[in-house]
Amino acid sequence: MRRFDRRIAAFQAAVALIVLAQSCATFGPRRVEAPCDERFEALLSPVKTGEDVEIVGKLRLDLSRYRIRGLIRVAYSPGEGMARIDFRHSSLFGAIEEEVTILAGDSLVIYDRESGKYLGNDSSLALVRKETGCEVAPDDILVAMLLALPRCAEMRSVSIARSGETWRLKADWRKRRIEMRGERDWGTREFEQCFAGGGGCYTVSYGRPSSSSNLAYPRWVRLRRENGGERATFELIEIKAITATPSMFELNGINDR
Repeated sequence: MRRFDRRIAAFQAAVALIVLAQSCATFGPRRVEAPCDERFEALLSPVKTGEDVEIVGKLRLDLSRYRIRGLIRVAYSPGEGMARIDFRHSSLFGAIEEEVTILAGDSLVIYDRESGKYLGNDSSLALVRKETGCEVAPDDILVAMLLALPRCAEMRSVSIARSGETWRLKADWRKRRIEMRGERDWGTREFEQCFAGGGGCYTVSYGRPSSSSNLAYPRWVRLRRENGGERATFELIEIKAITATPSMFELNGINDR
């Protein structure tokens, strides 16, 4: 079990990075206050999640103890409220190759294909806390990937300012202070989350959306930890509509490719 924990620790740390964010950019003057409602929520993401989608791209991680690169495939179903993340990765020089699958939504499950072992929700979240010192929720990764969104009803002390095509949101959400910045027809450009209790701040920045068959997703996603050396870069290869089945997001179907 110790070997299994060590082997997935790097990837789990990457998942933790993906669910967290911070930034320092600002936009121009003449801002006006705006309400937090469904019309504003529609500006947060270029991804229209009315249908099942598959997102494929390259992922490179530069962490304090690991340097990893590989291919990642994300299958997301809004009806199921779940994402399946398949990650095939290797060390920087290809010395080690492994495959990991994550199910994220109302719970977080990790499956190491080489060992055939699972980490259930409690164990997966505990490993995130150990690697980052932050309390995260299973669906945080969906939010950071713009597949699910913070809802106005879930926020406190909300402040929204709009200036022309740009907007900025500040709020308390899930015991964190968040700040999101973006533009119309772009969605969120930067997402900041600062955790209580010394958990630190993290940044995710999103590139301009790339459209394909009426679907859109950022061309790249870049992540970093404030005052830390951790980096992660995702480069989009393609996004397409799929027909997802419930078994894709169940433990007994996790071996399906």
